Amino acid sequence: MDDNTEYLQILSSVLSGEFETIKATGVEDALDTLQTITVDAICSDFNMKDGTGLDLLEKIRQQGLKTPFLLMSGDNSRALEQKAKLYYGDFCCKTDFDLVEKIKALVNN
Repeated sequence: MDDNTEYLQILSSVLSGEFETIKATGVEDALDTLQTITVDAICSDFNMKDGTGLDLLEKIRQQGLKTPFLLMSGDNSRALEQKAKLYYGDFCCKTDFDLVEKIKALVNN
Protein backbone atom coordinates (compact mmCIF):
# COMPACT_ATOMS: atom_id res chain seq x y z
CA MET A 1 0.00 0.00 0.00
CA ASP A 2 1.41 3.30 -1.02
CA ASP A 3 0.08 6.71 -1.94
CA ASN A 4 2.70 6.95 -4.71
CA THR A 5 0.95 5.00 -7.45
CA GLU A 6 4.09 4.75 -9.59
CA TYR A 7 6.11 3.16 -6.76
CA LEU A 8 3.12 0.96 -5.91
CA GLN A 9 2.94 -0.31 -9.49
CA ILE A 10 6.69 -1.00 -9.66
CA LEU A 11 6.75 -2.88 -6.35
CA SER A 12 3.64 -4.83 -7.29
CA SER A 13 5.19 -5.79 -10.65
CA VAL A 14 8.38 -6.99 -8.96
CA LEU A 15 6.46 -9.05 -6.42
CA SER A 16 3.85 -10.43 -8.81
CA GLY A 17 6.32 -12.99 -10.14
CA GLU A 18 6.12 -14.80 -6.82
CA PHE A 19 3.03 -13.46 -5.09
CA GLU A 20 -0.52 -12.42 -5.80
CA THR A 21 -0.54 -8.71 -5.00
CA ILE A 22 -3.44 -6.49 -4.03
CA LYS A 23 -2.92 -2.74 -4.17
CA ALA A 24 -4.39 0.00 -1.98
CA THR A 25 -3.55 3.70 -1.99
CA GLY A 26 -4.67 4.69 1.50
CA VAL A 27 -5.56 3.55 4.99
CA GLU A 28 -9.33 3.37 4.39
CA ASP A 29 -8.85 1.64 1.04
CA ALA A 30 -6.64 -0.95 2.75
CA LEU A 31 -9.07 -1.47 5.64
CA ASP A 32 -11.96 -1.93 3.20
CA THR A 33 -9.94 -4.49 1.26
CA LEU A 34 -8.97 -6.37 4.42
CA GLN A 35 -12.65 -6.73 5.36
CA THR A 36 -13.32 -8.77 2.24
CA ILE A 37 -10.15 -10.84 1.80
CA THR A 38 -7.44 -12.50 3.87
CA VAL A 39 -3.84 -11.73 2.99
CA ASP A 40 -0.58 -13.42 3.95
CA ALA A 41 1.30 -10.16 4.57
CA ILE A 42 0.91 -6.39 4.37
CA CYS A 43 3.56 -4.01 3.03
CA SER A 44 2.66 -0.41 3.67
CA ASP A 45 4.31 2.93 3.06
CA PHE A 46 4.45 5.28 6.03
CA ASN A 47 2.97 8.26 4.17
CA MET A 48 -0.52 7.56 2.88
CA LYS A 49 -3.10 9.92 1.39
CA ASP A 50 -5.42 9.58 4.39
CA GLY A 51 -3.10 8.74 7.27
CA THR A 52 0.05 6.74 7.87
CA GLY A 53 1.13 3.15 7.67
CA LEU A 54 1.39 3.24 11.46
CA ASP A 55 -2.29 4.21 11.62
CA LEU A 56 -3.09 1.19 9.46
CA LEU A 57 -0.91 -1.11 11.56
CA GLU A 58 -2.51 0.10 14.78
CA LYS A 59 -6.04 -0.32 13.40
CA ILE A 60 -5.51 -3.85 12.11
CA ARG A 61 -3.96 -4.90 15.43
CA GLN A 62 -6.95 -3.39 17.27
CA GLN A 63 -9.16 -5.54 15.04
CA GLY A 64 -7.21 -8.61 16.12
CA LEU A 65 -5.44 -9.22 12.79
CA LYS A 66 -2.02 -10.78 13.33
CA THR A 67 -1.03 -10.52 9.66
CA PRO A 68 2.73 -9.95 9.19
CA PHE A 69 3.24 -6.25 8.48
CA LEU A 70 6.15 -4.40 6.89
CA LEU A 71 6.18 -0.62 7.26
CA MET A 72 8.25 1.10 4.57
CA SER A 73 9.52 4.64 4.35
CA GLY A 74 11.88 6.65 2.20
CA ASP A 75 13.57 7.67 5.46
CA ASN A 76 15.63 5.13 7.36
CA SER A 77 14.08 6.17 10.68
CA ARG A 78 14.94 4.41 13.93
CA ALA A 79 11.86 6.01 15.53
CA LEU A 80 9.54 4.52 12.87
CA GLU A 81 11.19 1.14 13.32
CA GLN A 82 10.59 1.26 17.09
CA LYS A 83 6.96 2.37 16.65
CA ALA A 84 6.30 -0.44 14.17
CA LYS A 85 7.71 -2.96 16.65
CA LEU A 86 5.25 -1.74 19.30
CA TYR A 87 2.51 -3.24 17.11
CA TYR A 88 4.52 -6.31 16.09
CA GLY A 89 5.42 -4.92 12.70
CA ASP A 90 8.72 -4.79 10.84
CA PHE A 91 10.32 -1.75 9.23
CA CYS A 92 12.37 -1.31 6.08
CA CYS A 93 13.66 1.70 4.18
CA LYS A 94 12.28 1.73 0.62
CA THR A 95 15.81 2.16 -0.71
CA ASP A 96 17.20 -0.96 1.02
CA PHE A 97 18.77 -3.19 -1.58
CA ASP A 98 17.20 -6.24 0.06
CA LEU A 99 13.63 -4.87 0.28
CA VAL A 100 12.20 -7.68 -1.87
CA GLU A 101 14.03 -10.30 0.21
CA LYS A 102 12.58 -8.79 3.38
CA ILE A 103 9.10 -9.00 1.88
CA LYS A 104 9.65 -12.64 0.91
CA ALA A 105 10.85 -13.44 4.44
CA LEU A 106 7.79 -11.69 5.90
CA VAL A 107 5.45 -13.90 3.86
CA ASN A 108 7.37 -17.11 4.48
CA ASN A 109 7.66 -16.78 8.28
